[in-house]
Amino acid sequence: MTVNASDRTLGLINIWQVLRKLYWELWLIKSMPDKLHTGVKPKDVLHVQDAGLYATVNAASTALALVDWLYHTVREDQALERKLKHALGDVDTSSDKSFLEFFRKKNPSINACHQICNANKHLYLKKPDPKFKVMVFELVMERPDGTTEISSSAQIMRNGDGPCTVMSVYEMLNSLADWWESLLSDVGVSGREQFFPQPAP
Repeated sequence: MTVNASDRTLGLINIWQVLRKLYWELWLIKSMPDKLHTGVKPKDVLHVQDAGLYATVNAASTALALVDWLYHTVREDQALERKLKHALGDVDTSSDKSFLEFFRKKNPSINACHQICNANKHLYLKKPDPKFKVMVFELVMERPDGTTEISSSAQIMRNGDGPCTVMSVYEMLNSLADWWESLLSDVGVSGREQFFPQPAP
């Protein structure tokens, strides 16, 4: 038996709010500097080495959590469930596990988020996806003044067998956020206007 956990989501009550959290995490990633000086105390939390990687893992977790939020949203409203099936095809809503499996196959970016989150939760995996690979590249630059700068980039090297599987993890997440926004709008999930208000004229 599952129990509604909204009493411990720290105020998150609607899937649109979770999507807004994802957009905020992407904004946070873009707010971080491209290069950092090593060997000096960080001037703020955005200048901590690997901060961009930490924020990227969190964004992947939020993007993946949207699957579960959508599952429970459509299971509570048969009209939404029908609209979702019309938009995506024969979505298996019999269980949250089969729902996730459908979305991982339907959208390779959701599979990428699943792979990243699963590996961050479990250092050793029983059945890792052999068609997924992500790498982090670090560029270290020594300056003439003796200081050293470091820059990191997380890249998806393989995600399935498609031709366009190599991309930055940020690019994948940004595209996935837009995909989620489009899907939720197409299905007619309520709450958008509350969490994504239109700008004043």
